[in-house]
Parts: sequence; C-alpha cells; structure tokens
Amino acid sequence: MNYTIEGTTKRYKGNSSCSYPTFIPQKNDLCQYGCEFEFYINTERHNYTETIEALTEALYHFSHADILVDEISIPNATDKNRCIQIKPDISLQDHGVEISVPISSKEGIIHFIEMITPMIDKYGYTNEETGFHIHISTIKNNGSHIDFYRFMLLCDNKNLLTSWKPREGYSQNVMDILSSHDKKEARVIKTKKGTIWNLERIDSHHIEIKSIGGVNYHKEPQRIIKEFEAYTTNFIETLGEMTEVHKQLLLKHKKRVNALSEETKSNFAAALSEAGILDTKNS
Repeated sequence: MNYTIEGTTKRYKGNSSCSYPTFIPQKNDLCQYGCEFEFYINTERHNYTETIEALTEALYHFSHADILVDEISIPNATDKNRCIQIKPDISLQDHGVEISVPISSKEGIIHFIEMITPMIDKYGYTNEETGFHIHISTIKNNGSHIDFYRFMLLCDNKNLLTSWKPREGYSQNVMDILSSHDKKEARVIKTKKGTIWNLERIDSHHIEIKSIGGVNYHKEPQRIIKEFEAYTTNFIETLGEMTEVHKQLLLKHKKRVNALSEETKSNFAAALSEAGILDTKNS
C-alpha cells in the first residue's frame, strides 16, 4: 500500500473500490456520529510496527476514507475528522493505541463496531484503562440550545451511565456523586485528580460519551451497538420538546438533589460544570 508523508503521519489514500457504502451523513440527516476504540497491541504475540501495518491494511478493505497512521503523535491534518486514524493514545501506556473513525451516519458507526472489534481481538486486548467513546452532534448548528442536562437524566434513567464499571481516572459517572454513601466518598469522586467524566460536552451541539469500556469490552460488540443506539435515541429525544415524562423525570431528580447535603450538592454542581453538562448561560 502506498502512502504520502505529512509530518510524522502516513496518509493512505482511501479505497475507491470498497464494496461498503461511504456512510457519509446526508444533508437531511439530523445528527452525525463518530467513535474511538482504545486498546493495547499484544506485543508478546505481535510485532508492534507490523501490527500497525496489518491494521491499516484491514481497515483499507472496509472504508472509502483516507487512513492516517501516526506512531508518534496525533495527526493534525485539516480533514482528519473525515479520515480513519490510527494513533497513540496519551491516556494509555506503551503500545496503547486508538482507532478513530470518520464522521459517519448511525449505520456507519454500527459497521465500524462490527468490523473493528474483531481486529482488536486478533491483535490486542482491552483492560480497565481502555474504552469506547461515542461522539454525537447535530449536523446543523442553527443556534438552538441542546439541553445536555436532560440528556444526562434520560441516559441515567435507562441505566446507560452505570451499565459498565466506572474506570477511575478514565471514566467516572457524575451521577455517582448523588448516590455516594457519605460526604467523604462524594468528595473523593469529585476531587480525584485527573477525573474524566463519562459525559462531556464538546460544544453546544456535540457530546462525547465515555461510559463504555473496561476489561474485554471489545468482546461485546452487540452490547456496544445496543447502547450506542440507546444514546442516539436519547440525544434525538433531547432535541424535541420537553414532554410530560421529561418533566416528571426532572422533578424527581430535583427532589433527590434537594435532599442532599450542601457539600454534596456543591460537588455535584461543580462536576456538572466541569463536564459541560451544566450550562450556566442557559440554566
């Protein structure tokens, strides 16, 4: 496979003969999606550089997108979000990598989950440090405000935020602060250095979800797909009008928060602010 060099990044031209659809979001689509797979290459069984090459070739066969490969740093190409990327993950140790996919339709993300998880199983492994991240955003940024607080409550109501075990330093559920047994536990969750919340607002129309992951997460692709679809349903629901069900959910939540100590409420509000869920401009 031929490539061009862009700094430390190798760019492989996309496969124009790929038999799969392009999965590019269409203008009339409401949302667009992305995802990232974190894992370790099993260097006890595979040579690292040769594995990167094998992954690149495998990815070439099921996508039209260009492939950016960088073993040293994060690619900085202006069109990187339209490419597949194989890159180091700064949150992982040696031989930890991340494969991120191009901005896609919902069907595209399902396709990539089905294709990439077996590759991880063949060449690598996942542990408590690794995760699968979902990106959801609206295609048209028309100035409307997305209620990420409502999105969080809908996800919590469906137990999506607690479906996978929390990964300290990698994915912590902000709602755990409310259910902690005492002030000390809540304070530890909130103030732990390096806390990364499992929901994070990237901008006013874009959220990143980091709740999925842990040991052998890649061995459960159908579970991942099911939860991805549930998150997308909640996101689209959040774009609509506040329903009676939503109002009751919010009322129940407010009662729960009001019953907490002032310190716990303060920790919860601070965590929401850090994650971008609590938008002080629109609260």
